[in-house]
Amino acid sequence: MKKVTIITLNWNGKRLLGDLLDEHIRSLLETDYENFEVIFADNGSSDGSSDYVEAHFKNPKLRILRMAKNYGYSIGNNLAFKEVDPATEIVVFINSDTIVDKAWLKELVKGFSNSDVVIAQPLLMSMETGRIQFIGGFVDEYGRSMTISGEYDERVNNILIGLIKKLKFSALRVLWAYGACIAVKKEFFDKVAFNELFFGLEEQTLCIPAHSLGYKTIVVPRSIVWHKSGATIKHLRKRRREMRETLSRLLFVLIYVSDLKMLIKGLIGRIILEFLISLKTFNPLAFFWALYRLLRNLETILRLRRRAYKLPSDSPYIIKSPLLSQRHRHAASALTKLLEVNHLNSIT
Repeated sequence: MKKVTIITLNWNGKRLLGDLLDEHIRSLLETDYENFEVIFADNGSSDGSSDYVEAHFKNPKLRILRMAKNYGYSIGNNLAFKEVDPATEIVVFINSDTIVDKAWLKELVKGFSNSDVVIAQPLLMSMETGRIQFIGGFVDEYGRSMTISGEYDERVNNILIGLIKKLKFSALRVLWAYGACIAVKKEFFDKVAFNELFFGLEEQTLCIPAHSLGYKTIVVPRSIVWHKSGATIKHLRKRRREMRETLSRLLFVLIYVSDLKMLIKGLIGRIILEFLISLKTFNPLAFFWALYRLLRNLETILRLRRRAYKLPSDSPYIIKSPLLSQRHRHAASALTKLLEVNHLNSIT
């Protein structure tokens, strides 16, 4: 049985999540899988989260890791990874605003029976709506994330449920898995890790290199995790968050798009989109700050681009879509691509 280490990154979870933090830890420790441990990686909380968890959950499978400050998702998880038992074969990074089913890990580990698979994601269900929240996603030719989700589109949700019930497949191939819960082979993460420049799109900085190197990223529908979207991130300062997210979206195109034609098209398109988004959110500072940081650090970024494992120009996971396509069409486009790359027919 493969040894699994689960890293749950926390920041002020006791204050922000309340009872959900208890349910999260309890569900992890009650997982029906023999060979696992949980690292509660506290990202410099000021609410006593780590002391609370240590006092209330006496379990040999649980370790508490206290970090000096809030390092964010990428750096926090990368630091926690350094504390993983050398015998570990699979590492799971999971948000603290989740509750797992008992069999989730057993089913998720089965996804790694194919040696080509280095990243796997469970079926993420929305606590609020009861719908399928995330089944990973793809990117379009402008570098936009195209998420497969039925949370806000009932038709897409019904089709996804139909596929899961009627086809009874064990796994689905996607370009990237969603970071709320992502399982990775330890030996692969050792080589790549999360790109620490990014705030948002962190999971894609892991999954794009996997695809570039010929490995697979999958979703395992029989592994079920319930997620309360945005339970902690919504408490971060909105305008600062928008600035960093804008920069990450521009960085993604510059670093991870390989084809020169797609790079130029994607960068121009991305700049137009980000400017329009900044106007819509009444935060043009986010756009100009991101553009300034991009230009100021261009030499460093281009150096990172040369070293990066990039998205192949002939990738079957790239979606063609109009630059100004409406957001509600993205889920349908991503669903169509999901059916295409997995050689499935739609079930209506």
